[in-house]
Amino acid sequence: MKIVGCDLAKQQTIAMVDTETGEFTEKTLAHEGNKVREFYAALESPVVVGIEATGAMQWFLELLEELGVECGYVIRQRSGQRRLGSRSMIGGMRGGS
Repeated sequence: MKIVGCDLAKQQTIAMVDTETGEFTEKTLAHEGNKVREFYAALESPVVVGIEATGAMQWFLELLEELGVECGYVIRQRSGQRRLGSRSMIGGMRGGS
């Protein structure tokens, strides 16, 4: 399984670990063009992606859903508490917060 953590800033900064091989990868992808789509489409399943929720994350969630990649995210609320959300296409399940 590949576990990917990404930061959706002006460019996407990625840290990924392959739990089978222990290989660790860091990468930066520009949002322009198809670099982000090509990266995630090339990953062999299973893949889980974690992101911090931002106002501009909807396009990324839709891309991952289209590619069948499981995604979890954290929403920080004003009180400092965190709420977890997820979008999943694994096993035909769909959910979200």
